[in-house]
Order: sequence, then C-alpha cells, then structure tokens
Amino acid sequence: MEQNAVRNEIFTNGATCLRADFHLHTIKDNEFNKIIENPNDFFNQYIQRLKEEEINIGLITNHNKFDKEEFANLYKKALKEEVWLVPGVELSVNDGANGIHCLIAYDKKSWINDGEDYINQFLTAAFEGIANRENENTRCNYDLNTVLKKLNDHRNAGRDSFIILAHVDQNSGFFDALNGGRIQGFAENDLFRSFVLGFQKVRTFEKLDTYKHWFGGKLPAFVEGSDCKSIAEVGKAHTQNGEEKKTYIKIGDFNFEALKFALTAHEDRVSVIPKNISNSYIKSIAFEGGKLDGIRLDLSAELNSFIGIRGSGKSTILEILRYALGIPLSNVAVDSKYKNDLISYMLGSGGKTIITLFAKNGREYRVEKIYDQKANIFENDILQPNIAVSAIFETPVYFGQKDLSNKDADFESDLMQRLIGTKLKDIENKIAEQQKQIEYQLVEINKHRNLKEQKEETQKTIDTCNYRLKIYKEKGVEDKLKQQTQFDSDITTANRLNETIKSYLDELFSLIENYEFYFGQEIKSSEFNRDAFIEMQELKNKLNAEFQKLKEVHSASFLLLNQLFDKLTGLLSKKEDLKEEFGRIKRELNNDTINPDDFLALNRQLEMAKLRLNEINKAEKKRTELKDELLRKLTILENLWLDKYRIIENEVKKINDSANKLTIEIGYKSRRDKFQDKLKQIFRGTNIRESSYERIISEYNDFIEIYKDDLKLRNILNDTQFSEFMKRFVENLTDLLTYKVSNKIVISYNGKPLENHSLGQRASALILFLLAQKETDVLIIDQPEDDLDNQTIYDEVIRELKKLKGNMQFIFATHNANIPVLGDSEKVIACSFDEKQIHIQSGNVDCYDSQRSIVHIMEGGEVAFNRRKTIYGIWNI
Repeated sequence: MEQNAVRNEIFTNGATCLRADFHLHTIKDNEFNKIIENPNDFFNQYIQRLKEEEINIGLITNHNKFDKEEFANLYKKALKEEVWLVPGVELSVNDGANGIHCLIAYDKKSWINDGEDYINQFLTAAFEGIANRENENTRCNYDLNTVLKKLNDHRNAGRDSFIILAHVDQNSGFFDALNGGRIQGFAENDLFRSFVLGFQKVRTFEKLDTYKHWFGGKLPAFVEGSDCKSIAEVGKAHTQNGEEKKTYIKIGDFNFEALKFALTAHEDRVSVIPKNISNSYIKSIAFEGGKLDGIRLDLSAELNSFIGIRGSGKSTILEILRYALGIPLSNVAVDSKYKNDLISYMLGSGGKTIITLFAKNGREYRVEKIYDQKANIFENDILQPNIAVSAIFETPVYFGQKDLSNKDADFESDLMQRLIGTKLKDIENKIAEQQKQIEYQLVEINKHRNLKEQKEETQKTIDTCNYRLKIYKEKGVEDKLKQQTQFDSDITTANRLNETIKSYLDELFSLIENYEFYFGQEIKSSEFNRDAFIEMQELKNKLNAEFQKLKEVHSASFLLLNQLFDKLTGLLSKKEDLKEEFGRIKRELNNDTINPDDFLALNRQLEMAKLRLNEINKAEKKRTELKDELLRKLTILENLWLDKYRIIENEVKKINDSANKLTIEIGYKSRRDKFQDKLKQIFRGTNIRESSYERIISEYNDFIEIYKDDLKLRNILNDTQFSEFMKRFVENLTDLLTYKVSNKIVISYNGKPLENHSLGQRASALILFLLAQKETDVLIIDQPEDDLDNQTIYDEVIRELKKLKGNMQFIFATHNANIPVLGDSEKVIACSFDEKQIHIQSGNVDCYDSQRSIVHIMEGGEVAFNRRKTIYGIWNI
C-alpha cells in the first residue's frame, strides 16, 4: 500500500528520470563516522540528506554487512518521502591482487520478506570461518565466479539480485584488480553478463575504447554512488575536473524488476543528467458526464500506449481528444460520420472534456469543452477569452484508425498539410484575404456590366430625339418653348445635385456610425508594453479629435443639403407660377400636327439620355480601372500561391536531406488531372471533346491564364464552343479565378511511390515519415500497426520512436505488444467497456498491473504467453 501511494504521486505522468545513488553506507558500517549530537536522530538526518540531494533511489551497501532492522526502518521512513531504498551489501570478493568490491542489490520482497533474511544467510556462508568480516578489506571465501554461481542458485530459487562493480578503476576495483585476459574471460561469461549490470565510478575514460574492445562493444551501465562515510557525504556527488558526477534512472515504479530492467536498457534509461523534455505536450485529459464520467488520464510527455480489446474504448478516447483540441477530421479521413456519432454517444448532452496542456512557452493551460460548445481556455484558473487552442498550443498531428492506409488520391497533400499546416497559416490567411478581395473586385466589375449595350441603346435614344426635335425647330416651336425647356433642364440638374449630395451624406453618416464605438474605446495592454501603448493612446485621441470634426462636417453639410432642397423647391414653385404662361403658348401652337407637350417631353428625354450617356462613359472608364486592378490582384494571388509552394518546397528539402528511406517530389500546379476535372465540372454540356480538354490543360496552367489571354482557346474550340465556353466562364468567374490547381506531391519509399506499395509497406513508410518530422511536438495515431508487420515495427518504427523521446509526445492506441513493450512505454492505459462506461487502468511498463494487462490483452493471456516462450526456447533461434 505504501509503495502504491508513492507511485500515484511521483509516477503520475508515467516513467520519469530520478537521481540514484548506488553506493550508500549507513551508521552500521564500521567506516561511517558516528553521530555525536542526537545519535538517535540518524534516520531523519539520513533521509533529509537524500532529499537535499534530490535522490529518489538508493542502494544500501555496507561493507560485508546487512542490518535487517536498520534497513526496515530506513525503508519505511524513506518511502514516505518518495525515496526508495534497495537492500544490498558491498562484498569484498576474494579475487585479484587486493580483492574486488562488488555492490550486490537484492530483491527485497524475496530476500528479506516473511521473517526470512536470506541476505545474511548468504553473507554467513561467504565468510564462514573468517573473523572481522565487517572490515572493508576483509575478503570473503568466494572468488567472483563463485559469487556469480551462488547468486544464480538463489535466482533459480526465486530470489533475484544483480551486481554493480564498485569504483572499478581504483583500488579493489574490477579493472584495477584484474588483467585484460581475465577481464575478457568475464566479458564472455554468460553469468557475469546476466548479473553485472553496472560499473560504479568509472574515471579513466581514456581507457574506454579498451574496455569496449574487451566487452565486444557492449559495456554495462556506468553509474555513480557517494560511497558516503558520514551524514554530510550522504548522496554527495563526486567530482571530476570540476564536474559533478551523477546518475539518473528512468523508471516507472519502485520495484526491483523495474530497476534491473532500467540498468539493462541503460542506453535509454540511464543518464548523467535528467532527461530534458523540449516539446509541448498534453499533460492530462479528464471527463465529466457521459460514459467517461469521473475518468482522469495523466499522460507522459513521451510514449503513451492505449491498449484494450476491440471495442474497449481506446479509439473513442483518442477521437474525443482530437475533438476537444479542435483538430478537424481531414478530407480523406475514414468513417467520419461514425467517428462524430461516437463522440456524441460517449459524451452525451452536457458532457465535458478537460485537457491540461503544457505549452512551449513554459506555461500550463486548461482547455474545457462541453460537447457541441466552444472551448474555454484557462491559465492559472483565469479565463482567456477569444483565443483558440492553436494560439497557445501547436496543433498535434492526428491520424485516426485506417487513415494511414487510405489510398485516396489526395492523401499525400493532406499529409503535408497536417504536418506543416501551422507554418502555412500566415500565407494561407493572406491567400484567403486576397481571394476575398478578388471576389469583391468582381462584384464591383459586375455592377458595370452590359455597358456596351446600354451605350448603344442610349445613343439611339439621343439620335431619335434629335431627329424629332429637328422638325419642331423648323416650325419655330423651339424658340417659343425655349424658356420652359430650359426650366425643365435646370430642374433635372438641380434634382441630380440634390440626390448626389444626399447619397454622399448618407455614406458619410454610415462611416461615422461604423467607427463611433471604436474611437470611444480605450486601448488596453499588458504591463510589459504600457509605455508604448500610452503613446499610441495619445495618437488615437488626436485621431478621435479629427473624427469629431468629421461629425461636425456631416452636421453642417446636412444643413446645406436642406438649403439645396429649399432652392429646388423654389424652382418648382417658380415653374408652377409660370404654368399659365406656358399653357397659353402651348395653346397658340397647338394644331393637328404639332403638340407642344411632345416637344417638351422629347427635350426632357434628350437631357436624361445625355446625362445617362455621360454616366456610361464614366462607368466604362471605371470598369477599365477595375479590370486593371483585378489583374493586379490576380498577380498578387499568383505570387502568394508561389510563396506557399516555396515554404512547402523548403520543408520537403529538410525531409529529403534527413537521409530517410522516404523521399518527396513536388511540382507547382502539376496536378493537371485536377485541372481537367474542374474544367469538365464547369463546362459539362458544352460539347467540348476530351481531346480539347487535354489541349486546354497543356496550353494553360490555370483559369487565370485563360482570363488573361483567350487567343489560344479560340484556336482549340470552334466558334459555337468558344461562345458557350466564355458564357460559362463569365458565369463562374469568381470560382474559377480563385481556384488553385493543386501541387503534385509524390512520396516514395525505397525509391518507389507509395501508391505502388502494399498497404503494409505504405503504412510503414508513412509512420517513418511522421517520425522524421522533428518539429512536430505531438503525434496521435489510432492503431498504427493495423497494416504493419512486427518486423517493420521493431526494426524501424520502434527504433525511430525511442530516438525521438523527449522531443515529441506520442499517443497511440494499439493492439501490438511491440509498441508499449519494445517501445518502453512511459505510460500504459488499459481500457475496457461494459456498455455503461469505459474503465481505465493506468500505469507503465514497469508496473506489475500494466504488465499483467499487456500479457492478458495483447499476448492472449499468461498461458499463451508462456507457451510461446517455451516454444521459442525449444526452437533455439
């Protein structure tokens, strides 16, 4: 129970690096200085020193002696302080010129449990007939070979142990005591290699190549120990050339097997400094409501393996994690509807997901998302409004079940987008903004459409009016009605003046209304940039003063508009006063062939037509300017597309330069098949032949080129086809001018394009490709091994994965034991589902419970596992 309590705290986020001391003496050792003041306070002082030195793992190794009672007291007190002590002894072995000191670590649960003390039984036998055995230089009866055989006998009886050779290149050390021939003999001894898991206090590094040669390149772990002779020296690191020598062990549980495995796998588990986590990572995920209610999962910053039988819920948790982080399903995702329905079913109405993130800026954030609502982000329990997860945490690369084996034609492009999407965000925003500007430009151009027809119609009206008025002029009617004609013309001009000024003031009022609130707001800033923002606020206040003048201009102008309206009213009133005089003139002129009202109407129609013609001429000029501006905006868009390609090209170069088995070939706007598909979609039913489509895509790179120059198109299509083509082209102009012909992306594995590989080879290549992306912080894959063979997983995937730990977080749902076991998973989460709720058992590969889950779930149970183990042993591979 004590051990589990500690495990729940120190190993919350899985296996972690802890400082270890493999050579600790206590007050029971003859060489240890006695405590004069408060001798009964030894245990507290000893544990306090270990804590001060940040030691969590210690091997107690008194000279040729083990005190069971002392160890029991130390062990219990230490464990409460998250310090785990291992029973051991520093045994003086009767070998070499001056003896060899061996630090033997014993498995507590089998050597000193149930009232037994096999450690002292071992020591009694070793020193039979020898007095004063507690002296550090008193040698036992056994040479090193005998010690190994005796320990092996105990191992066969269920009592495991291992050896750390003490101060190996100093007095009574392994390299100091023996010559090269004997050392090579031990290096080839299976028992030696099985038991000797470490060399303590290696200092002659100039001899390292020699040591490696003797051991065939496979040396045990190099570890450190304080070899303390007083309380002050407990846990104190030795120094060499001013550098403190320390040992850190990566471990996931305080048990003997875990420590033994860590030393065996020392390339990955033993280091001289604590392992630095450089990537951002998902620290935990918790659930409230739904079928996951009350579950909290603490994750490692390194490898996390979700295991369970099919239908156990592991894939569900990954899908909910994706959903809560706002990662959309890609266009090529498999079973999108099923995955979305699954999230709804598991969370239910009101179900909440709470994710804790550790960002690269060193800050911790909490993301809370209620199903079907916007996520809320907190820092130090303070809501950060109006920000997305992507603003604080780089979006993880996510692949759902079967996504890796998807043979969709756009998979490669989608893959690149997932991997480098964050680097494309700025350029994609610029592209989107430019496309909006082009859409707006086309709307403005469309406002000035059909000008040619309008101009021709208006000119015809003018010519007709002039012809008919010529008859009236010949009969002298023009002179007699001149005053009324001019009056009508003046009123028309006055009306237009009033309408134009009113339109101007309406737009000015709208502008003021849109920015009134903005200019009234204070600028807020952080304390860090307060001085700069004070100056900015002062400038904004000056702008606000100018804005207030604009309001005054509007008010004054509105008064002037009223005065203009009064003048127009006066003209209309004056015309009304002259109505009787105009009537008299018309009566004098009225006859069967001449109607004065028709003459006046023709003059009014002529004046309106002239004004309309003037507007059309202005509109033609404006349309020309708008079309020129459209061409400029299209050029900017094309350059932005090219800039985006350059970014992708640069990332591809990094990948190709990484000496990976994967290579990527890209081509700008090279997906001619996509261009042709778009053509056929838009121009279906225009009787254009297949050969004509092929000629179009060979002559043009995209629709912008067609818009700029249709001459080559005229040579490809006949008159009828061309006319229909251009009609459709204009109808779909916005869509076509903002359409980007896709870049061609070909990913090859071992020199052959992925599409030509089997599903297994394809999936293998893509996982290696994903692992090659050194700048990715979090990689989430649901069952990556579904189409892989075990050999590929072990030879390539696991090897790369282990290299990247500390630089990338992996979250996998898997059925393959190779991933959590050979991948040395820092966190193992076993899932099961009973139709009501998903159940979780959380640990790591060092935990007994997790080991049982792996054997039961992934190996078919203990019987099947042991049966295979027996068969493999018979095969003698």
